[in-house]
Amino acid sequence: MGIKSNPTWATRFNYNWHSNPSMPDSWVFFDKAVLRPKRNWAWQVLTGEIAGDTTEAQAVLEQSAHYKDYLGHTQYTDNPAMMSGRAVQHYTDTLLVNDMSPSDAFADALNLLNSFKGGKWRDQVKDKMIIENRSRLAYTIEGKLSKDKQGIFTGSHSEFQLVCENAASGIREAMAGANKIDGECELFGPIPGCSLPYYGKPDYGLGRCELKTQWDTATDSDTPRANSLPNAIKVPHMTQLAGYWHLSGIVPRIVYSNRLGYRVFEPTHEELTWALNNIITACKRREKLMRVADDVTDLLNLTDPHFADSFAWRDVHPDVLHSAKKQWGLTND
Repeated sequence: MGIKSNPTWATRFNYNWHSNPSMPDSWVFFDKAVLRPKRNWAWQVLTGEIAGDTTEAQAVLEQSAHYKDYLGHTQYTDNPAMMSGRAVQHYTDTLLVNDMSPSDAFADALNLLNSFKGGKWRDQVKDKMIIENRSRLAYTIEGKLSKDKQGIFTGSHSEFQLVCENAASGIREAMAGANKIDGECELFGPIPGCSLPYYGKPDYGLGRCELKTQWDTATDSDTPRANSLPNAIKVPHMTQLAGYWHLSGIVPRIVYSNRLGYRVFEPTHEELTWALNNIITACKRREKLMRVADDVTDLLNLTDPHFADSFAWRDVHPDVLHSAKKQWGLTND
């Protein structure tokens, strides 16, 4: 992806392009200006491009939400929900894009799901139980919980299998009329009123379809509850779709899938315009903050980190969270 002559006020913060502004400014600036340079250094050390402590470099990457080690193996250390969503999209990709058989596509996706290893700082017992419970045969083909009198599960389907199948059905409906279903692509272009370009990566059809999965709650227990499908497009997803629409000119659809079924939504022109205006406002604000900031510390202190109420910080490594609080001057040690 070629970036040409970005202004110094952006490159000094390692900020090369905008994307869906669903995350707080504080997290985006911290990730780009503080964490990414560290990850880039770690990569260079592990690949031998520069000299450095390989143990320290590996530790830096292990603290990331996900990373690829220098042998090319992908290891994710985020959370079971995100891993489950990736595994479902792997199923729909291999089934609908690569024309793999349903049984082979599911086996491949299940292997990916079971490869999850949460970060060492997380509750690994709980994470493991959630992943295992998503693949247990606990449901009927309609997605209803099935147990015998002794409380033993007697289902023929797992939650993961049902979400996979419902996701595939939803994508087929959303992509109806397409001669061929294409997978992920990169969209890149200017955005009104901004100096930096905008980037999006839709799931299917050059921006025609996005997939989101909904997972049971209490999945670390024997009494899981289905997470309801939304009745309308969620706000962070609406801005995501509006970005694709702006870059591709295609009105996108979004598929929500859980074990009970799926829903397909197509936003209206008014909804997309509203969301695009929100994107433009957020991107202009971020550019202005970078223009006036003296350095990284100054930039971060122009934002509210929302440590207590933002999901952005929920799954980060404790050392990363501590480092962030130091950046905002909230701890002295």
